[in-house]
Amino acid sequence: MSKQERHGANWFPILLTVVLLLAFGIVLWIWGEPLRVLIIDRERVQAWVARLGPWGPLVTIGLNAAQVILAPIPGQFIGVTNGYLYGIAAGTLYSMIGLVIGTATVMVLARRFGRPLVERLVNEEQLTRWDQIAAQQGPWFFFLVFLFPFLPDDLTGFLIGLSPLSIPRMLVLTTLGRLPGVFVSSWVGARAHALPRWAWIPLAGGTAGLAWLFWRYEEEIEGLMLRLIRWFSQHAGES
Repeated sequence: MSKQERHGANWFPILLTVVLLLAFGIVLWIWGEPLRVLIIDRERVQAWVARLGPWGPLVTIGLNAAQVILAPIPGQFIGVTNGYLYGIAAGTLYSMIGLVIGTATVMVLARRFGRPLVERLVNEEQLTRWDQIAAQQGPWFFFLVFLFPFLPDDLTGFLIGLSPLSIPRMLVLTTLGRLPGVFVSSWVGARAHALPRWAWIPLAGGTAGLAWLFWRYEEEIEGLMLRLIRWFSQHAGES
């Protein structure tokens, strides 16, 4: 199937984005003030979460681990939520613990059960494309994939498991690569309560617009990121 045919057939994400934006606008129109008060009153929300005891952090750690393996919800959303609930330092820590557990799990599963299991858990077309991209690549390449945005780092964890690379070493590198993005997500969440009400509408619209652009030009954006990674990899090899 050609790229144009693929985009023509996959009209559903566009419709879903429009519906979600309309729903978000309706929610803001009807419950905007209570939501604003809830977001601003961060101490009340944190006090409620604190009453959960250790279950609060354990739940968010489990969600982060699960989204690496099965991707039910975007990991960035969990990172922002952790920053809002626990602050920058603790939010980053909880997010990273979950991501490390999830990444180690996918690497070990792929190493133990091989490609048949991986094909059941990830998109086959994306797996085939990234099989070719990551073939015979070294640790530095995979570190940059986790460091750069707009790249399928969760899928890359499976590919590392299918490769002969050392899992402990790669787990350290992937953790370091993920850390800046997780820190930024926690920072955004920790500052969310200070945003005025009017700022949420363009923020939500911009987020939805970026999501649509990434869906529409996924291969082009990935290609740009990969060219940057290859450039950095070449210069690192020369140094």
